Amino acid sequence: MAEAAPETAPETANAQDMAENAGLISILAIGRHSSGRDLRLKAEDVITAIDGEPITYDVDKFDNFLRDYQDLPALLTIFRDGKLFDVFVNGPLGCSYKYADEAKVTAVNLAMQGREKKPKDSYYQYEALRNIHREVRLYSTRYEPMATMLPAFWLLYRRMWEPLGVVVITYAMSLFIQPALFVLVYLLISVYFHKAQTDMMRSHCLYHEYYFWMIFAASSSKEAQQLLRVFDPKCQFEFSHVGPPEKTDSKAAANSPA
Repeated sequence: MAEAAPETAPETANAQDMAENAGLISILAIGRHSSGRDLRLKAEDVITAIDGEPITYDVDKFDNFLRDYQDLPALLTIFRDGKLFDVFVNGPLGCSYKYADEAKVTAVNLAMQGREKKPKDSYYQYEALRNIHREVRLYSTRYEPMATMLPAFWLLYRRMWEPLGVVVITYAMSLFIQPALFVLVYLLISVYFHKAQTDMMRSHCLYHEYYFWMIFAASSSKEAQQLLRVFDPKCQFEFSHVGPPEKTDSKAAANSPA
């Protein structure tokens, strides 16, 4: 009786499949309702690394890989328009993918050379919104205890004048009616701010006609501003760590060919 062929271990089978079908992944299209769209990823973005380690993968299985990834959120390194940035993801991106062409692979390899690898826990997620004057509102999405303990002072620190006025008036009215009511109102507002501080910052920016530009990870506000200045040399920050943008010589611009 012939011996049965030995079964291939799942890990070995996956490794063989990876060897045959792996490549540098580029985004082909963004799903209409997907985390990729929420993260402001774009078609032709190339995913070069995960948690600082270079990655190639089967395009048909990449979202499954992110779904099963053990150390979420994962820090993806993205190559866009010749520049690199990082972004945290909490699962599948909901995009369709393709393999990056040879020219992009070469460009990615050049960009990745000598790039500093930092500990994953040194990064924070940032959101940048920009208006038509290229003024940028930048904030971190990490939890800020001040928003819960001292909502009015947090609004003052964030220069969110309209909600600050509403909160102060609400405090004053409740205190005038009954001190016990003031305590209840204070607790309710604190609970709301604890859960919704990032949504409040987004809404305030949108109210002032700042629109989503980029979502990315950086280790500090200065590093975040430096990255944004690379993507848009003319962008401006209210509290700048990188100085004003360079001024274009109007005469040189007028004499330069179109």
